[in-house]
Amino acid sequence: MPNDSRIRLVKIGALPITLFLTGCASDPGSNDVQLSEFSGTVDTSAGASSPRTVYAPVNSPKQEPETLVIRPLETTGHAGEPIIQEQQASEASAAVYDAKIGDINGRPIIASRFLEDLMPRLRAEAAKFEPDQRREWRQEASQIIKRKLEGMIRDEVLYREGRARIPEITPQGLAMFVERIRENIIRNESGSYTKAEQRILEEENVTMDEFLASLEKQVVIKEILDIAAEDYAPVSWLDIQNEYNRRYEYFNPNPKAFFRIITTQDSETADTVTKRLEAGDSFSDLASDPNLNTYAVDRGGIFKIEGTEFEGEFTNARLIAIDDLNNALVTLDEGEWAGPIARTGDRQSFVYLEQIQQVSYSLENEEVQLRIEQHLKDARSNEALDRFVKRLRERANLGKDRADEMAIELLRVAETRVYGDVAFSASN
Repeated sequence: MPNDSRIRLVKIGALPITLFLTGCASDPGSNDVQLSEFSGTVDTSAGASSPRTVYAPVNSPKQEPETLVIRPLETTGHAGEPIIQEQQASEASAAVYDAKIGDINGRPIIASRFLEDLMPRLRAEAAKFEPDQRREWRQEASQIIKRKLEGMIRDEVLYREGRARIPEITPQGLAMFVERIRENIIRNESGSYTKAEQRILEEENVTMDEFLASLEKQVVIKEILDIAAEDYAPVSWLDIQNEYNRRYEYFNPNPKAFFRIITTQDSETADTVTKRLEAGDSFSDLASDPNLNTYAVDRGGIFKIEGTEFEGEFTNARLIAIDDLNNALVTLDEGEWAGPIARTGDRQSFVYLEQIQQVSYSLENEEVQLRIEQHLKDARSNEALDRFVKRLRERANLGKDRADEMAIELLRVAETRVYGDVAFSASN
C-alpha cells in the first residue's frame, strides 16, 4: 500500500482520539492531524507492511424453537436393508416438549418459558389424582394455564395501546420514572445494588430489571385503563331510581329476630335457672354454663348468630319448629324471657328475645343515592373496560378462539412434562 494511503488511514483512525485529548501538539484551530504527533505508533516507511486487519466474530441471533417433538425410535428386528414402515403414531400421541405457540404483539410465546413458573403447581395438581384420572388433571391444568394466558394477553394489548395513544407517556419520561424507582430501592438497602437485587429476587422471584420493567408496564396500563374506564354513559336520577326498585329487597330486607334458649336436663336444674333469672342474672351467662344448659353452650344458647329472618308481624312469625317454644317466643318483647316450658322427658326449656333487627334504607337517604350511583358507575366502567379490551384483542387477532388454541398447545406441552408422555387431543 502506498505511503499516502497509510497516512490517510492513520488520520481517520486517530480522529476520535483527538476529540478527547488535551495538550495535543497541533493547532487547536486546525483540523489537520500531523503524522509526527503519532510517531512510533505506525511504520510509514516505504517497505512497511499493510496494517493488520482484525475480524471480530459476529454471533448469529439465537433462534427460538418452533416445535420440539420426541417420538420413540422404531427399529427392525434384523440386520439388512432398512424397511420403511408407515408411521403409526399420530401427531396427538407425539411427546411435545417445547414449542412456539404463537405471538402476542410480535412477542413470541415459547411454551417452556410460559410454563416455567407454573410447572410446580401443575405437578402438585397431578399428585392429587390417580394415574387414570388424567382427564380431571387436564381440567384443572387448563384453568391454571388459561388464567395466566388471559392476563398476559390483556396486559400486552393494553400496554401497546397505552404507548401508542397517550402522548404524555414518552420513553424519556418512563426511563426517568424507572430510574427513580431503582435509586430508591438501592437507597433503602444502604446503597448496595447487590443487596437490593437479592431482596427483589427473594420477595418477587424476579431480577431487578424484570421488576422495574413490570412497574413501567403497570404505569402505562393504568393510564390507558383510566381513559377507557371513563367511556360510559353518565348515571341519571332515573337510573338510580330504577336500580333502587330492582334491588328493593336488598335495601329493605326482612327483619331478624335474635333469641336464646336454655334447656335443662331435669326439673331441679330448671328451678335453679328460674330463681337466678328472677334474681336478675344474665340469660346469656346462664346459657353459657354447662351445668345448667345443654343447648348451644359454646355460643351462649343463641339460636342463630346471624339472626332468624321472618316476614310480616312478629306475633305471626315462625321462628323455630318446636311449637311450644315458638308460641312462647312470639309473645315476648325485647329483653323478656319465658319458661320453664315442658319438653320431652324431664327436660325444661327457657326462651329469651334479645333483639328484633329491622333495617330499611329509603331512597330519600342521600347516602343510599350515592351508593347506588357509585355502584352503577363501577358496573358501567367495568363493562366499558371489557369492551375496550375485547376490541384490542380482536384487532391483534388474539380473540377467544385464538387464545383457546394457544391454551390447548400449552396444555399439550405441560402434560408431556408432567407425565412424560401425552395421550391428548383437542377433544379431550
